[in-house]
Amino acid sequence: MFWKFDLNTTSHVDKLLDKEHVTLQELMDEDDILQECKAQNQKLLDFLCRQQCMEELVNLITQDPPQDMEEKVRFKYPNTACELLTCDVPQISDRLGEDESLLNLLYDFLDQEPPLNPLLASFFSKTIGNLIARKTEQVMMFLKKKERFITQILKHIGTSALMDLLLRLVSCVEPVGLRQEVLHWLNEEKIIQRLVELIHPHQDEDVSVMLTEPTFFHGQTHTQALGKHAAV
Repeated sequence: MFWKFDLNTTSHVDKLLDKEHVTLQELMDEDDILQECKAQNQKLLDFLCRQQCMEELVNLITQDPPQDMEEKVRFKYPNTACELLTCDVPQISDRLGEDESLLNLLYDFLDQEPPLNPLLASFFSKTIGNLIARKTEQVMMFLKKKERFITQILKHIGTSALMDLLLRLVSCVEPVGLRQEVLHWLNEEKIIQRLVELIHPHQDEDVSVMLTEPTFFHGQTHTQALGKHAAV
């Protein structure tokens, strides 16, 4: 007796994409959506990279989900959205990193008053950090055009994810030439002086503790060294 095997099985994601009015949420309910994305399922990537879908993904990681949702599922979609945006698939990184309207939508997260939702802040930091690694030049040009970027980062420095993002800017930008440009920009923004000003008794205790951590001062040495080099 011979068994027939279908070697061209269609994933459930593909079946959903064949529907006329499939929604992003329906796709995100599928357990294998991230696997399909990383496998660069072209039909899925084309769907995710539509303007409306990209905007929805960015909104999910930057806007608080409704309070009336069950707590166990409240951040399910934001978490999945973050994983999709940071899964190191070039088509998605290019789409997000090269579209200024999407970058602005992402950046608007910093306009909120503190304290930030720590989970959303971690999604934001991870997404921006991934873009800094993958689309370094484009994203750094975008951030440098934002005159209040450093001010906004410092406003939220009590949120650990924003401190992590600042440390990434200080120490993780590649290649070396571009890193020096970034450090020069941070030096011009007087980042060290402004951070030191935050360490005083009237500031939130968490901020002062964070700013005195060894990892932070290790990052600061990069900007200090650059400042000395520029002064020579």
